[in-house]
Amino acid sequence: MFTTEIFEQTSAICENFLNNLVKIYKVLEQPRIEYNDWPDIAQKVITDLTYNKGAWTQNNGSPYLNAYLCDYETPAESMVQLAVLTPFKEYEKWSGEKQPLCEDLIKGLPAFYDPKINCTNRWLPALVDKLDQSEEQKKEMVMDSWYLHHPLMNLARLALHGDKTAEKLVLDSIEYVIKVARHFKYSWPVFYNMETLEIIKAETAPGKGGENDVPGSYAHLMLLVYKLTKEKRYLNEAEKAAIKLVDLGVNILYQANNTAFSAGALLELYKITNKKLYLDLSYTCLSGLFKNVQLYDCRYGFGKNYTNFFSIFPLNDAPYTAAYEELEVYAALSEYFIQAKDVAILPALKTLIPEFIKFAVSRIAYYYPAMLPKEMLSEEVKTGEIQADLWVPLEDLYNGWEKSGQVGQEVYGAGMAFGVVPRQYIKADEDFLIFIDYPNQFTKRGKSATIHLDGDKDMSCNLKIIKLGDRSIKMKVFQNKELLKAFHQSAKLHEYEISGQALIKIEW
Repeated sequence: MFTTEIFEQTSAICENFLNNLVKIYKVLEQPRIEYNDWPDIAQKVITDLTYNKGAWTQNNGSPYLNAYLCDYETPAESMVQLAVLTPFKEYEKWSGEKQPLCEDLIKGLPAFYDPKINCTNRWLPALVDKLDQSEEQKKEMVMDSWYLHHPLMNLARLALHGDKTAEKLVLDSIEYVIKVARHFKYSWPVFYNMETLEIIKAETAPGKGGENDVPGSYAHLMLLVYKLTKEKRYLNEAEKAAIKLVDLGVNILYQANNTAFSAGALLELYKITNKKLYLDLSYTCLSGLFKNVQLYDCRYGFGKNYTNFFSIFPLNDAPYTAAYEELEVYAALSEYFIQAKDVAILPALKTLIPEFIKFAVSRIAYYYPAMLPKEMLSEEVKTGEIQADLWVPLEDLYNGWEKSGQVGQEVYGAGMAFGVVPRQYIKADEDFLIFIDYPNQFTKRGKSATIHLDGDKDMSCNLKIIKLGDRSIKMKVFQNKELLKAFHQSAKLHEYEISGQALIKIEW
């Protein structure tokens, strides 16, 4: 698309980019949406995590997840435990069943607290002598900037849901985090020494700056702690960091999941302060995400075995898409859309965010090697090993003729199914599940559920009623008070096509 206007303000550039992207999106040929049985996948993941020894290591009586399958050499990482535990706790609440693995993971968390810095560390302090120094960050007391904040975000989320272990860890760590932020004047380098705060690597590339989206991650963490404590100084810290994003223009994205969390934090700051600057900055973050997606479907080579349509690259220069980052972008954008319900956000976002989520739910199951033909899995693996029948995702999916899983099978991505199920499945009662692949908010009352969809009326999503028990499906589905007819139905499944903007009522 061409325009005669030249836009110089970042906000105008981003708004026009998003608007034009929607116009193009609506004329693209889109691949068929596939349904994956995510509750069944979640059960397979629980079984494999419980019984596969390659997923775990142990120290001082506590079990810890390895970052990659069968990688016993690298010390346990706090980020890895929490990347699985946080969605697992969401799934535990959804299922109504206690998950023993959650207790195992929580039990090991306090050992990550490092009294040398008074903060939760990336590496388990008791095992830092195992760091092989093969990479810059695999050295004692060297911190990759985003890694400081990420585990603490998840601890804060757990604390907000009542976990006292998580609450103590995040509150005991937060003063150190603020000290680091102020030292770097809210612009973080790539690597620094955690004790001396000496910069070890200042920029991602000459002239490109450090980890540009970390101010947004920090703001997100501060807002979580603000919710937890109600202390206004954390809100002030969030604002100080957010302002640093202004000078970056359209170059905020360093790592996609952190940029997505930044967008949500900025939307929240706008809702708290009513300063439009924060809403514009959140659009800048989302523009960074949507310029880094694949809006085509590779239909040659190994790309024939799955769709990559609307997948997102984890970094600006990444040659592959990555399971963990895609899960977190999906979760963050789901939350963004729900938080935006009271905000008049750009109409373009009401198309792009729900459509991204719809395709993510259809597509990301292909990170599980069991879903792929064996011949497209890499024989050489950078870290650990691949077990093709194991329900733990590959880190990396490629297009065309390049084989996938070259980096390894990432245990820290094992929370994928646990993240999807609570967001897309509604438990009607013990005999039925309702599945919908758009971001949604529902209310359940007696024998009915109401779902509000606030997407694009020109687009559509999928709703399925899935039989679990012995009763036959005798549900009525209304869209804007009009009774809908299923386009496909069997004894176990009724399927409906739903408008992207609708009020849905289901009665049983």
